[in-house]
Formats: sequence, structure tokens, C-alpha cells
Amino acid sequence: MKKVTEYICIQCPMGCPLQLTHEAKEIIEIEGYTCNRGAKYARQEFTDPRRSLSTTISIEGALWGRLPVKVTQPLPKNRVIEAAKVIHSLKVKSPVKRGQVLIKNILGDEGSDVVACRSM
Repeated sequence: MKKVTEYICIQCPMGCPLQLTHEAKEIIEIEGYTCNRGAKYARQEFTDPRRSLSTTISIEGALWGRLPVKVTQPLPKNRVIEAAKVIHSLKVKSPVKRGQVLIKNILGDEGSDVVACRSM
């Protein structure tokens, strides 16, 4: 039985309304995109949705008490809250350099490192 799943593309400012027709896990057709990024986004969102994660953590001995951090690549959508809990439990001491890896391969996801977004 064919089913249509709808998405709003977030890959460019156009915000195209996408319709992905599928039968079980097999993609039949993708419609509504005005650039190739839309089709790629719909396919990714259907097969393996991922999200970027940036937040702040506690830092001692710095001018401000919070250090901005980010994960270097998008994480599986269903594991973002789990990753955020791990990151928020982290406390670091100054000095920290921008780009410094604070957690390597968070949640065992190869290449998904938590890095500092500024030097403090």
C-alpha cells in the first residue's frame, strides 16, 4: 500500500513542501522540490533522520560560566536527547581552545566529537 509522507525542506531558504511516496521502506517518488538538495533531504529524513546539536556546558576559571559547544556532525534524531544529557554532565576547567575535542565519538558515533566553539 502506497503512503505519502510530507516534509518541509530546510536545506535552503525556499522551504519547499515535499511529498515522499513510499511503500513500506521503499521510496517510490519525491515531489515538490525546486533544487536537488530537496530530494536529498527528503530521502535522508525518511531513511535516517539526523539533527545537529549545539549547547553550552559549565566551565570553571573563565570570564563566563558557560562554554558553547557543538557536535561535529549530525546525530541520529532519536539519540539527540541522550547526547545532550551526556554533554550537559560535562564540566571543564579553563583554559579551553576553540575546536578542542571535549568528548570523542559521543555515544560511540564515529566522528561525532563534542568540540568547544570558542576559546576561554
